[in-house]
Amino acid sequence: MKKYICFLMLGVFLFGSCSNDEDLGESLIDTSTPELNETDQWIRENFTIPYNIEVKYRFDDAEVDNGKVLTPAKLEKVRPFLEAMKTVWIDPYAEYGGEDFVKMMVPKLLVLVGSHNYNKNGSIILGQAENGRKVTIFDINYFDPANKTIMDRIFSTMQHEFGHILHQNVMYPLEYEKITPGYTTAWMNYGKSDALVMGFITAYSMNNPNDDFVEMIAKMLTKSREEWNKYVESAYVSSWDPDYELLLKQKEEGIAKIRQKEEMVVNYFLQVWNIDLYELQAHIHEVTVNLANK
Repeated sequence: MKKYICFLMLGVFLFGSCSNDEDLGESLIDTSTPELNETDQWIRENFTIPYNIEVKYRFDDAEVDNGKVLTPAKLEKVRPFLEAMKTVWIDPYAEYGGEDFVKMMVPKLLVLVGSHNYNKNGSIILGQAENGRKVTIFDINYFDPANKTIMDRIFSTMQHEFGHILHQNVMYPLEYEKITPGYTTAWMNYGKSDALVMGFITAYSMNNPNDDFVEMIAKMLTKSREEWNKYVESAYVSSWDPDYELLLKQKEEGIAKIRQKEEMVVNYFLQVWNIDLYELQAHIHEVTVNLANK
């Protein structure tokens, strides 16, 4: 008899619980299909459908550091930036690496932020890559395809972050970091010439081997072959310096180290991804120049 009473009480409890559902009110979760503007439609046709890339340009607290003062990307800057990105980054890789390479390697979430992202030490974060899945690009509101300085900065960031994705999938040879073992987190204390003399392509390359490797990629793919060669040898050494001969020797040693790194990066692209980096470099330079001329 006690069992029947227990089952009866359980049934009453469940019935009473179900009967109160209607008192909860309407759901606070918006499940309606969002309206797509022209930019959204263009993103869907050119990024989402062919490459499964989600682009977030509307400000989303969950995607950025809430400890920073950041501003959203301006709508009028979003599509021109993405068109340039497709021209300068996605299309060249699709041509030289193949459509499957792009579909496999590109990040599936691209977050666009309008403003600079300042650190407390005064340095600026231009982009961030997270686990090969997400890339955040800052400075979108300053985008101007006719301004070479801005173009180089933004797309150098994109190539830098994509380089991280590449080595996170297939690591570069460990011998690379032995070429210049003097890495330091105090890289911001060094100038361009200091870095070049020490065998680093940029001061930020001195941060760690991974950043060193992808900075090489970024610099190569935002310059023509001629510009690249000129840059590698551009460290300034004053003939008035009492240690001129010593500094000149250090500069030559630095150039040799960078050339050694260049060879390893080129071989990595060819052997791992079957991409001729010099051909990719020439193509990207050509489309970048055409984009600026438009």
